[in-house]
Amino acid sequence: MNSDQVFPAFPVTDWQIGPAEENSSLVIKFGYSTSPYGTNASTFDSQFFALTPEKARSLIHDLELYAKRCDGVSVTSELASIGESYL
Repeated sequence: MNSDQVFPAFPVTDWQIGPAEENSSLVIKFGYSTSPYGTNASTFDSQFFALTPEKARSLIHDLELYAKRCDGVSVTSELASIGESYL
């Protein structure tokens, strides 16, 4: 995401993940909060989302990449390979 596209982001509070063996995929469901402030914020659960093993590996890669970026580690060459449109 780039800084020109500011939108509300709900903090993820937890998740559930597991295999969906009937179609060789995995499912993930996120818990999220309505506010990053205070302990009295409402929390909700998302729908379950199905991912193929390929998509799961791609998600893991992207999460690790952007976590490094948030930690201040230089990942410029890796980011260029997936495109700046996601920033």
